[in-house]
Amino acid sequence: RYGALYILAPVRNGIVAQLKKQLHDKWMSLSLRQHSELKKGDMLTRATADLNEIEWSMLKGMEGFVRDPLMILGTLILLFTMSPKLTLLAIAIIPISGGLIATVGKSLKRSAKQAQEELGQNTSALEEVLTNLPVIKAFVAERAMSNRYQASLKLWTKHMVSVFRKRDLSSPIAEVLGVSVLLIVLYLGGMEVVAGRSMTGGELIAFVVLFYQLIPAFKNVTNALYDIQKGNASAARVFEVLDLEEARNGHITPNARQWSEDIRLKNVFFSYDDTEVLKDLNLLIPAGKTTAIVGPSGSGKTTLLYLLAGFAHPQQGSISMGSLDLKEAELKAYRNKIGWVPQQPLLFNTDFENNIALGSEHNKTKINQALEAAYCTEFTSQWAQGKPIGEGGASLSGGQRQRLSIARAFYVNPKLLLLDEATAALDNESEARVQQALEVLMKERTTVVVAHRLSTIKNADQIAYVEDGKVVELGTHLELIENGGKYAALVNLGNLNADS
Repeated sequence: RYGALYILAPVRNGIVAQLKKQLHDKWMSLSLRQHSELKKGDMLTRATADLNEIEWSMLKGMEGFVRDPLMILGTLILLFTMSPKLTLLAIAIIPISGGLIATVGKSLKRSAKQAQEELGQNTSALEEVLTNLPVIKAFVAERAMSNRYQASLKLWTKHMVSVFRKRDLSSPIAEVLGVSVLLIVLYLGGMEVVAGRSMTGGELIAFVVLFYQLIPAFKNVTNALYDIQKGNASAARVFEVLDLEEARNGHITPNARQWSEDIRLKNVFFSYDDTEVLKDLNLLIPAGKTTAIVGPSGSGKTTLLYLLAGFAHPQQGSISMGSLDLKEAELKAYRNKIGWVPQQPLLFNTDFENNIALGSEHNKTKINQALEAAYCTEFTSQWAQGKPIGEGGASLSGGQRQRLSIARAFYVNPKLLLLDEATAALDNESEARVQQALEVLMKERTTVVVAHRLSTIKNADQIAYVEDGKVVELGTHLELIENGGKYAALVNLGNLNADS
């Protein structure tokens, strides 16, 4: 037993570690569109509970197959030398027992998969509670959330009870089959002894004692088969993710000339499932200029930024930078020259330096310059060296988090800057500081900004009014006001915030 465990220890842990790494890398290779269709809690369950199930069920079953079959084979050979007839009779029962075990095993696998899927739903519910706890408390929704979680737990418990009951059938099935074969052997062997044909009484007793030693081994093999079926259910869930198609990636690295050219969106269509978001959108984004994107909620403004960042590609139409179609661009090389500042800063529970130089080589001088340019030094200078900023930057204010996000964009020194409502959630004082940093960052760069502040929009070189997934108005602030169209109505109605 120890030998089998010793041999399999590095194998079982190595397999699980490799699968964890493959899952981690697969998630990073998927498009954001694919991520939007996945539940975070379920994905975490696949990376933890399902992989643990593979290790402790499937690989534990492999351990049984390393140890017991050798003992069974050796014993059968010895039994065959004692009585070929009785041994062949015992072996003939194997297909019957195998069919019974396979039937129960398939049912076990089905129940195990249902249990793991429900565990994924359960984890998703927990993840939502942790993320939305302030909303739950504010709307006194604790009881509703508790009932929802309890319903998920009941389903999971039901499936797990079914799994354990079927799993626990392995021992009685093996024992009943083993004892049945033993009784048949005793009866037929006794007939042989009485007839005085091929065995003596002593030989029959020796045969029965030796055969009896096989019953625990057969029971272990049956348990191992059920363990493997249980692990197979989790393996299927893991490989569902590993088999997902990765985001399309081109092979052309954009050159300096292409980065200096205009970006053209031509007849762009994009949809999420059956919901069409962009419909025949056309737009020219001048190099080195600022283009503001304005429009009602749900008109496709953020989706437009996602396409420009290469997070997804249009289902129809094209986005090109000079002669280069973005579908043909090598995404990492392309994104290395992009600065993206989202509405909600995405920060990690590490120190300032690691948050700013994310994915890049650390250059202390450049980091300090980025912090200064984004007006971050007033709070970073008082922060302990190397101290984490909390999950999602929880130790910082909203304005500080957003300025840190802008410092990250400064550090990249981007050719293309994408700003998505970067000041929308800030108070006036924080917004003023963030706006200062943004104005420096936007200077002489190709910038596309989705904004709600009139001060940001009216200074843009061009404004694109997007409605129902297409550009319906295009021009400067003054031109669009003079035209008296949808943008002018938006400004006149006060739906764009005035300057602070």
